[in-house]
Amino acid sequence: MFSRGTTLALVTVLVIASPAGAHALLREATPASGAVLQKSPAAVTMTFTEEPEPTLSVVHVLDNAGRVVDRGGAQVVPENPRQLRVPLGPLLNGVYTVTWRTVSRVDGHVTGGAFGFGIGVSPGTVPAAQGRPPWPSPLYVISRWGWYLGLSGLLGAAWVWALAAHEPVMPSAGYLWMLWAFAAAGLVVLGLAQAADAGVGIGRLLGTPLGLALAWRALPLSIAGIAIGATQRLSIRSRRRALLIVGIGAAGAMLAHVLAGHPGAGAGPWRWPNIMDQWLHFAGIGIWVGGLAALLVAVRGRPDGDKAILVRRFSTGAGVALVVVAATGVLRAVDEVGSWGALLTSDFGQVVLVKAAFLLVLASLGAVNRYRSVPAATKTLRGLRRIGGTELGLAAVVLAVAGLLTGLAPPSLTGGAASAVSVVTATANDYATTIRVHLEVTPGVPGVNRFVAQITDYDTRRPIAAERVTLRFMAPARPDIGASTLELRRAADGTYQGQGVNISLDGPWLVTAVIERQRTAVEVPLAVTTRTPPQAVRILQTPGQPALYNIDLPGRRLLDAYLDPGKPGLNELHLTFINAAGGELPVPRFPQILAAGTGKVPLSLSARRFGPGHFIADARLTKGDWRIDVVVTTGSGETLRAHFTAHL
Repeated sequence: MFSRGTTLALVTVLVIASPAGAHALLREATPASGAVLQKSPAAVTMTFTEEPEPTLSVVHVLDNAGRVVDRGGAQVVPENPRQLRVPLGPLLNGVYTVTWRTVSRVDGHVTGGAFGFGIGVSPGTVPAAQGRPPWPSPLYVISRWGWYLGLSGLLGAAWVWALAAHEPVMPSAGYLWMLWAFAAAGLVVLGLAQAADAGVGIGRLLGTPLGLALAWRALPLSIAGIAIGATQRLSIRSRRRALLIVGIGAAGAMLAHVLAGHPGAGAGPWRWPNIMDQWLHFAGIGIWVGGLAALLVAVRGRPDGDKAILVRRFSTGAGVALVVVAATGVLRAVDEVGSWGALLTSDFGQVVLVKAAFLLVLASLGAVNRYRSVPAATKTLRGLRRIGGTELGLAAVVLAVAGLLTGLAPPSLTGGAASAVSVVTATANDYATTIRVHLEVTPGVPGVNRFVAQITDYDTRRPIAAERVTLRFMAPARPDIGASTLELRRAADGTYQGQGVNISLDGPWLVTAVIERQRTAVEVPLAVTTRTPPQAVRILQTPGQPALYNIDLPGRRLLDAYLDPGKPGLNELHLTFINAAGGELPVPRFPQILAAGTGKVPLSLSARRFGPGHFIADARLTKGDWRIDVVVTTGSGETLRAHFTAHL
């Protein structure tokens, strides 16, 4: 039910405009990622793109052995609420990993990542990584959908029934209660979703600013509910006032919602203009979509003059609302999306394009109603009801997409956050060679990682559908650390995906993929080693002797490694660490050793000491290429890592 001008404005905004929630992504850190310090810092300070909630956020500093070396939890820097500070005691020379997981104080979104710095040595073994913000959970999207649907419906009903109608109408109190229930249920589920994403109970969440934001949303919604109850007992003249209070309550809840979102988290002179922009955008959608629903309820029955007047008044008001939606949406897009490239390449932008496709269809249906159904309203309402009902169905889908968008980080935030794209991969099959698993771990460093598993038939290479896929993680060199699990969810492309902090230490990990299909379960063991920098490996081959692998280590040190006899079957793996002077480097601790062959079961090897820096491990290896990963800690606490590939 649009004019040509409003239709054009709407089409303009559809491609680029959508509101977004807040994400506390890492903007910068002190010490910086990759920094080499000459002395121990007093603390690690991290600056985020949004204000984090300290009671629900976790920041730890780990040494090379995975021990926590920070003193106390994360603390907010008083002069900057977007900063968290973790105090440190005196630290020895070595590489240190900072792992973090934050909950946005603004809207409860969870993000995390890891980065490293060195004291006296290069932190090359701990590359900088920004954990990719996870997609919102289905519970979160459902909560937003119910909240948007309920508030939009209440605001639309208030203006159509109390203002657009010549005399205030009250076709159905049950309709208003249904909308109020949608909004109330959405608010309750939103709190549950935020608590689940933060990994805390709802009671603890309610004691934080996130809980206070939920209460501020609930207050105007409660006022609207009281007014709905009053409408059933009032005269027609007083009913108009009650309906207006319902609308004011819905608009107030919308404002509380915006204040608890990204615009409300801003600072400076543009904070309130951004808040009003987003609020008008939300209210405009309520007047348009919610008003259309209320109109269809009000014009039930046969057409007459009063209904035709109501239809024309709504059409005029909806046109004004769409101009507001278009104008405010363009302004928000400048802040949230930033560029056409971000629109095409980011998750946020791609979902906006999906939303645009639906809304373009809505714009077309609205134009048909505006130029056909409205003029014919004095004679028939059939076209208005049919096309309007289709519009509402598509609008419900658009509101669900909007709920998804609010859970995604806009490019304006992710573009400014520290990031590094890297992938660690592993491929293996089960013992019976029926299933092949290809696993990608991003960014492949200790901390938050994204896991994507492609499961195919071993022979045909065709994708396999599983009822459930779970990853089980074990650190072979740390039996004191219990196994953890992560359930993967099936994605639209047929892969199984999940995100977690299961890889918490640097070095090799045994990752077992458990694939459950109907009544059977298959386990596929994989070897995953956290990402390593390029290494210089020289292979020295002497006739009649095993190949010697000479591997460069930091500080002009070396690792000499060889397999004896270097053929399929039982082998002795010899590892000798050499210092810069050419002598044997004393190593007080036994090394971590993981042998992984393509399509083979990964082996965690136990070493025995043969000298101060010389170790031997037995390994029964089959024919093919085997990657050997070695991680060892020196007497000064420094971690040395090396890897080489042997062909048997």
